[in-house]
Amino acid sequence: MNCERTKSQKKAAVIAWLLVVPLLAVSSCADQGSQNSNQAAGNANSSPVTMPPLPPGFPTPVISGDIPLSVQVPSSVTTPEQARPFFDYFSWETFIALNWPAQSGNRGQPDQPTNPSVFLKAGNGYSSVWETYRNALDLFESGNQRPPAWNAPGTSSLCPTAPAGASILEMFAKGSAVGDNIDESFSFPLIDQFKNYAVFEIRFNETQYDFIRGDDNDQSTWLYLLKNLINPIQMPAGGPPSTEGATMLKAAWRVMTDSDDLSRYYVIDAQVYDPQTKSCTQKKVGLVGFHIVRKLKDFPEWIWSTFEQVDNVERGPGATPTTPISFNNGTNNPQTANGYYNKPANKFPDLEPDQSKRIPVQVTRLNPIPTTPAGASTVDINRIYQQLLAGTVWQYYELVFTQWPSQPQSFKLMENGGIYPQDCGAAFPVNGVTNTTMETYFQSQSDAAGAGGNSCMSCHYRADATDFSWALKRRAH
Repeated sequence: MNCERTKSQKKAAVIAWLLVVPLLAVSSCADQGSQNSNQAAGNANSSPVTMPPLPPGFPTPVISGDIPLSVQVPSSVTTPEQARPFFDYFSWETFIALNWPAQSGNRGQPDQPTNPSVFLKAGNGYSSVWETYRNALDLFESGNQRPPAWNAPGTSSLCPTAPAGASILEMFAKGSAVGDNIDESFSFPLIDQFKNYAVFEIRFNETQYDFIRGDDNDQSTWLYLLKNLINPIQMPAGGPPSTEGATMLKAAWRVMTDSDDLSRYYVIDAQVYDPQTKSCTQKKVGLVGFHIVRKLKDFPEWIWSTFEQVDNVERGPGATPTTPISFNNGTNNPQTANGYYNKPANKFPDLEPDQSKRIPVQVTRLNPIPTTPAGASTVDINRIYQQLLAGTVWQYYELVFTQWPSQPQSFKLMENGGIYPQDCGAAFPVNGVTNTTMETYFQSQSDAAGAGGNSCMSCHYRADATDFSWALKRRAH
């Protein structure tokens, strides 16, 4: 049995799991995985890593820049809830690999991925692997020109004078960019407690970007053109021993202030576009929300992972009584019926230029982070990784949900009569999979009814013909 984790052939095996077929025996790979994981944690080039107590049967965490290619679930697992900790493990391992320091001048590649100290001692403000992925706007802002090739320099029509390699943020709502004239459900902006607008971005890995960009010599493969989206598409799927598959990412940032403790955030200097002045200004921004969506051969409806900074709606672990909360004033006034209050009156791009007139949005978490199964819940897995990553900014982040298709062969296009969740791979969890920074106003089923539902898979199922990609469905031109 081949027990490779990545194309470097140095990591533990991860055996794919399908709930509706006989579960695969994984003991030999799991044993090898634990051994390799411990070797990675104790790499001779790194400081010793103290491994926190783990639930019985839970795989040993790996601090690695090599992204996992499948999900490891013991043969004793018979329900999606029992499988949750192993999908949460996959989410955290992916989160670490994506936030690994990137190789200089090599887009999308981790620096020394088998050396944990590279990640643990990286500090703050470095260039992570995912930040070197191409922005989705690179595909859709090129007009009549071909989008830039993967390794071409970064460009921005709104920030043309930005320094080479600069992070450019020009989205003030999860679903809409400054240049859009599209009015859609997620276009309401989010105003933090300092009366600054949160900013957002969407990025694709090389596999997905090149698939949409297409072959230079075959115009029919240029999927960023609406005329080529005639038939339903399938993005490239990943799996062992060496295929990563398509990955799409969404990030939410907020502007840092003098009152913030920067050691609790991953902070970068970014060029932020101002639609009023039509200019870009360098600002320090901290990561507050992060969606990871990965397509694997055994999970063609994708695996959906969503993370948040721990101080988004309440003071997180290690906070002081004066630690700012990003999107909540620390009181029950005003009360939030469906997870928010003071929703802006106008959808994007009608932004209020006068900061003093902006009203902070009061946000609470309507859908709790899962507390089951007992002893190995998402809450428990978060504690393990937060302890493992102590001393880094990443100890102040938490996995909110992982969602996946529990019966991945059960799929039917919505256009052909498909019904969620049973025809969307029997998504688990079915509902309530939301991030307070990116689904702020759609945390309840009632609020999200017009958007397809209050979970990643229920919403994106409506973009099934473009393989769950709203960015492609809405922006192909």
